Order: sequence, then structure tokens, then C-alpha cells
Amino acid sequence: MHFNHLIPAGSIRLDRSRSIAGFDLRTPMWLSKAMHIGVLGCFCLVLAACGQEKPKHPPKNYTLLAADMHVSVAQHHIVLPFIALGDYRRRQSFSLNRTRDKANDTDALGKLVSDSSDSAKPKSFDRLSVEFDPYGWDDNDMQQKQICPMLTQKWAQAACDNPWSVVLQSLPGRIELVDLERLRLDPPEPRIPRCAKNSLLRRALPASDGEAIMICELEIFGGKPATHYVTVVRIEGELGAAWSVSRGSQSGESAEAMTARQGEAIVAFVQYGLGPHEDFARLYDILCKLRAPGSRPGVHHLDCGDTHRR
Repeated sequence: MHFNHLIPAGSIRLDRSRSIAGFDLRTPMWLSKAMHIGVLGCFCLVLAACGQEKPKHPPKNYTLLAADMHVSVAQHHIVLPFIALGDYRRRQSFSLNRTRDKANDTDALGKLVSDSSDSAKPKSFDRLSVEFDPYGWDDNDMQQKQICPMLTQKWAQAACDNPWSVVLQSLPGRIELVDLERLRLDPPEPRIPRCAKNSLLRRALPASDGEAIMICELEIFGGKPATHYVTVVRIEGELGAAWSVSRGSQSGESAEAMTARQGEAIVAFVQYGLGPHEDFARLYDILCKLRAPGSRPGVHHLDCGDTHRR
């Protein structure tokens, strides 16, 4: 890139004959040269910056993120994409030996995928975190949208490129699928949700299928007053789900109403979305009736009879 046309000869030189109220405005020769060098230096910096490439993010294995995982919780066969596993898709190292830990994580994830790839032998868990979000949306990685057509389940495809999808407007952002016989909600249980030590609310686990109950106040680090509750729904048999609900929402929905609505949505999602044979049409109809109050239509997609985009 050439800048000769931007800097005419002598353009840096000021008028040496001007003065105001007796003050000489002529620019000393040393200052004129310094200004000239400074301007040229700035242009050099601009040229250097133009030649630099933007830092690249580490490449992702989209095939791994979209892979179907066959797992089992409380003897119930569950199928979901790897990217929905909240505890595994963002594995990070906190030790001083990052290289070794990265290799160990890679080996562990490879074994997890291998152990969960056989539909006839799902890998068993007592507790499994599932996250719901637009899997193909990542402001730091514009290539991640390519994962959407790689996903095999229709519910995951529906949420992949649509933050306003019925899936995301009816379900909580994260749930823990649990074996209710082995569920522990008290410290030192390391994962959340778990009950606050001095919770004023304390109830037993739901006894019948489909029943959702606010069990206790959620433990919040930092000594803040309880603003959320730990909620559990019994899906079928000993299979359940734990998540948290807020004391109140901006739409005016109470914690009790949110518990009942989201509990029903979770039961339908597990039955018709996460089983070996997905029935998305039936799931869609149910979730449309369970969207959060105040849910708005999307920008590019319309769900549940919406007629106007945002």
C-alpha cells in the first residue's frame, strides 16, 4: 500500500511567517523533522498492523461434538449429542502440566465416546448433566454452525441455530439426569444443584411419575440470600431430573408455576426426545404448550403458530 499521494511534499512544514500578538508561530527545524518522522512512524505501524493475521482459535472436532452418545441413567437408555453433555464439552485443565492434562483429557474423552457409541450397550451413569443452548451459535467460532446438519436428533437441530426455538423456551438451560435412589443434594456433593446448609424449605423427593417438587433453597456461593430453589421431577421409575428455578421471573411466573411447567416439559423431553426412537412431532406439540410466559417469536424461525417474526 502506498501513501505518497497522502503526504504531499512540504505538507508537514508550517507557515514560518505567521505571528499572533507578538508570539512567533514559526516551527523550529528540529520540531518539524520530529513531526515528519512521527507521522511516517504512525503509517509504518498501520502497515504492520494490516499485515498481521487475526489470532486463530484452536480447531474443534465437530464430528466429535455432533456424535450420538448412548448412555444409561437408572436403567433408562438415553441418546443425545456429545455437545449437550455439560460436564464434558468444555473440559479444562487447572494443573501446572497443561500438556499432560490435555493429553489425558483427550484420552478420557476418546474412551467416553468409544464406550458410548454402541446402542446395544449404553454407558451407565448415576448422574449426567445436559445443557440446552443454540449449539451452532458461537461468537468466537463462526464455523461452529456447520455442526447443525451433522446432528441426528431433530430437537437438537431445532435448537442449533435458533435461540428462540420452542426447545429453549420451554426447558431450563441445564438439568441433571439422576438416579433418584443415589441422588445426594447436600454437601460435600460437588455438583449443583445442591441444597443450602440452612435452607428453610426441605421436602422429600417426589413419589410418583411426573411429579415435580421444590425440594430446598439452592446453595449460592458468597453468602447471598436464597433466590433460587432446587427442584426435582420423577420422570419414570428411579429416573429423575434435578435443576434450579428462580424465586420469581420478569414475566411474573412464580417459582411453583415454573416448577410445574418445566417439570412437565422435562418429562416429555426425556420420553419423546432422548429415547432410542425420537418422536419430535409429539414432543413439539407438548413443548409449544409449555413455553415460558412472554416467549417471543424468533428472527429467522417461527414456532408454535407464531405468525410474525421479531
